[in-house]
Amino acid sequence: MENMVISYLVLMCVVSFLNLFALVLLYRKQLNFYFASIFASVLVANVGYLTGALAESEETVIIATKACYLGSVFLPMFEYFVILRICKFNFPDWAKLLLGALSVTVLLLSCTIGHSDIYYKSVTYTHMYGVAYCACEYGPLHFLWNVVLVGYTLANIVTIAYAARTRINVSYKNLIAVALMTLISIISFLISREIGSDTMVVPLVYVIDEFILFFVCLRVRMGDISDAMLESLEAENQNAFVAFSDKGIYLGCNDIAYKFFPELGEFRVDRAMPKDLEISKHFGSLMESFVRKDSPSDSYFAYGRRNYRVCVRKVARNKISHIVLFRIEDETRLQRYIKKLDTHNTKLKDVIKDNDRHIHAIQEQMIVGMAKMVESRDSNTGGHIMRSSAVAGILAEELRKDSGFGRTKEYYDALIAAAPMHDLGKIAIDDKILRKPGSFTPEEFEVMKTHAEKGAAIVENLLAEIEEPFFVEIAKNVACFHHERFDGSGYPYGLFGANIPFEARVMAIADVYDALVSKRCYKEQMSFEEAYNLIMDSMGTHFDPRLKASFVACREKLENYYRNSPGWESNEK
Repeated sequence: MENMVISYLVLMCVVSFLNLFALVLLYRKQLNFYFASIFASVLVANVGYLTGALAESEETVIIATKACYLGSVFLPMFEYFVILRICKFNFPDWAKLLLGALSVTVLLLSCTIGHSDIYYKSVTYTHMYGVAYCACEYGPLHFLWNVVLVGYTLANIVTIAYAARTRINVSYKNLIAVALMTLISIISFLISREIGSDTMVVPLVYVIDEFILFFVCLRVRMGDISDAMLESLEAENQNAFVAFSDKGIYLGCNDIAYKFFPELGEFRVDRAMPKDLEISKHFGSLMESFVRKDSPSDSYFAYGRRNYRVCVRKVARNKISHIVLFRIEDETRLQRYIKKLDTHNTKLKDVIKDNDRHIHAIQEQMIVGMAKMVESRDSNTGGHIMRSSAVAGILAEELRKDSGFGRTKEYYDALIAAAPMHDLGKIAIDDKILRKPGSFTPEEFEVMKTHAEKGAAIVENLLAEIEEPFFVEIAKNVACFHHERFDGSGYPYGLFGANIPFEARVMAIADVYDALVSKRCYKEQMSFEEAYNLIMDSMGTHFDPRLKASFVACREKLENYYRNSPGWESNEK
């Protein structure tokens, strides 16, 4: 019996270690502090149980008991914080500190074991199931630990139940998982009290909780559309960043900034910028302008033979000081391209100004032609622009039927006509990035992300003089904001909710849907069912939940369109 118990506890320790290692390895880029703390605490607690079972003296048993408390005392708090995160509830920092102080208090009380009777009146070295065991009589303050356990259990139950009733954007599978974790903890507590020992029960329960949390981690990661976007959609960016203190002291820059401005190599960190350098004059002028306005601002300047756009922002360091951060983008190609477009537009306007219908016909052909030109340059998307435009058209036709949106026939006509322009900004992206056969690096991703703003600039320069402002505004919004997310985590500006133009919210669904069901050189396509479920799960986070009913209604039309679409390959069997 002794060997079986020891083997069981060793196995629990090994599994706990492997789980912690796997968590760090698989989620190192997006590792949540509370998840990691739970896995680390479980390992410490299970090692404590193993040490206690192997103890050969009362002193060793006491040390092992304290180790168990060190691993266990923070677990209920960390699990509660994880449940709050899964259920998408905010919790004030002061309350977290208060709960942390309560856990620390219990930990300090456990440290008195063997020295005082306030927590454990007595500790007896004995054996149970053939291994060492700490038989104890609880002291007057031990009730505090029971209060903590019962309190967190009730809090978990209330939080999960409330989320199930009010949070429609929370996965019910995640709620079931954390509810199961809470139920297992309650059952294990009752069993431990019944048999008079937690050595045989708690380590296994901890490991089961870890596996449940692994499932939740996977669900959270799959439910975050941004991860799918990283693999399914092209969007990257490459900007220079230069930081100064609020007093003009140079704090540093990234490698791209050195490439843009070699003179930065002469700047010394924690010193004022050299006054005799050309780039210092630009930064000094921008800093003065920013201080006067005391608000975010965008400016342009020329350096060498290049044109740069610089966005100056204030980033708080603490409550009393801040960093002035320069985000600098090389827009030389875009500026040259826009100038050419201006020239071409002037000539085009002179030729066709007397024939409005002819203007619109040529304009439509130009837009489609430019969209196809983008397609021909982008080796990854394979017809994405035209297919996603068709999806937007199908969805727009369904939206026409719902008068609740308060949109006119002309509005939906303009949206459908503007859809092919949503990715025009890619024409200003370097070929070596646009045509890259595979996933992008983080730097390339930042470059690709700029296509949204660049597309809006191109649309405005292309259409402003020859189209109605109503249509130009819709086309600009489709190009600029189709990567914004309903919860505010999109780009380029992080708009949320109704702040995102309605036409961009419609285009966002079409853009993502095509990316998901289409095969790329770096990923396999999703089935219609998988893509549909992912879109539905993202209603309220990535997408406007008001569009949910219309998307559901046109599901069959979308799938039929793809099945009959030339050049689109199905993975259906």
